[in-house]
Amino acid sequence: MMKKLFEKIRFGVCIGCFGFVAMLYIASAFAGGANAFIGQKTGEEWLQLATCFIVIAEGFSVPSLIYEKENIAVSLKILIHMIAGTIVFLFVSYFAGWIDTQSTVVYILIAIGVAAFFWVLYMLAFKLQADRINSKIKERQQNK
Repeated sequence: MMKKLFEKIRFGVCIGCFGFVAMLYIASAFAGGANAFIGQKTGEEWLQLATCFIVIAEGFSVPSLIYEKENIAVSLKILIHMIAGTIVFLFVSYFAGWIDTQSTVVYILIAIGVAAFFWVLYMLAFKLQADRINSKIKERQQNK
C-alpha cells in the first residue's frame, strides 16, 4: 500500500509540474511572448504558483487510491475521488488568491471541469490497463 501511495504522490508531482510548464507555454503565447508574461510575476510568485499546481495535482492523484478498493461501488469511488480533488482545488485556489467569495460559483464550475478532466484521464488509463490484462488472458486461453 505504501508503494502505491508513493507512486500516486510521484504521479501527482509529475502532473503538477507538467501543468505548470504547459501553462507557461500557453499563457506566454497569449501574452505576447515569454518575456512579457514571465516578467509579470516575481520569483516568489512563480514558486507559489508551481507549488499550487503540484498540490492541486496531488489532490486528484492521491485520492485515486480509492479505486484499489474492490468492495466499493465504482460510482461511489468516482464521487469520493472527484469530491476530494475538487475540495483541494477550491482550498488552494482560495488561499492562493485566485478566487474571491463573489466569484465562487464560477470557480466551482471550473473545479468540476478540472475534476472531470482528471477523471477521464484516470478512467482511460484504467481501461487501457484492463484491456491489456484481458488480451493476455485471452492469449493464454487460446494457447492452451
